[in-house]
Amino acid sequence: MKETAIHMAQWIRANGTKSIEEITCEFPRLLDTPGMISQDFSVLFPDHAERLFQTWKMSFKDKILCFASQEKKAQELLQNLDSLSPEVQSDVALRLLPVILPTPVYKKGMKMFKPSLEENIKSFIEFKHVGTNMVEFLKEAELTKPFPFVLGLGDDSQCHQAFVVVGKQALHQNTLLGAVDTCFKFFYVLDIHFPKQCAPVWEFLQTVVYKLPGTESPSVRLLY
Repeated sequence: MKETAIHMAQWIRANGTKSIEEITCEFPRLLDTPGMISQDFSVLFPDHAERLFQTWKMSFKDKILCFASQEKKAQELLQNLDSLSPEVQSDVALRLLPVILPTPVYKKGMKMFKPSLEENIKSFIEFKHVGTNMVEFLKEAELTKPFPFVLGLGDDSQCHQAFVVVGKQALHQNTLLGAVDTCFKFFYVLDIHFPKQCAPVWEFLQTVVYKLPGTESPSVRLLY
């Protein structure tokens, strides 16, 4: 397993910028073997692999919810928060990260571009109702989101099913927290950039939660 993970990492980096489709065509087990991405990440970054599970609920959940309580756009998700289980509160905190972190401004062609908050949120975790037509959803996502992202299916506050969407596939995960963890590890294992629409969210997880080197904005420092 270690040799395979190292070989794949070397192949990806030696061949320059590769698309997700090219990488998964060369290494198809990444998508059709459950847990493969997490295993490879653990080989490459053994000291960082479990940090989200170890620290999110204990160290970050309540801080995120506290910051979010001051944001008008977070109030809908925060309704009846005290009546929700700690697990559901944890999911709500994850979904609120794009609300409390700054929406990025970046260059697109010759112009500066600032995505809407909705684009920011959906580039990180898109939330749909149970019963969503997955075939149609994935067909549209393939055209509009050429990067890994998290999909949650549920009602207004509770996530009943969680997936990581990569290319044409939705990979089922046990929890929303597990989906965010796996999605983050896809970026690292495949050596692809965070999507600009929600880069501050992934950079927060990268530098503050996983303790990996990266860009850290002043607003991120306020969260720990």
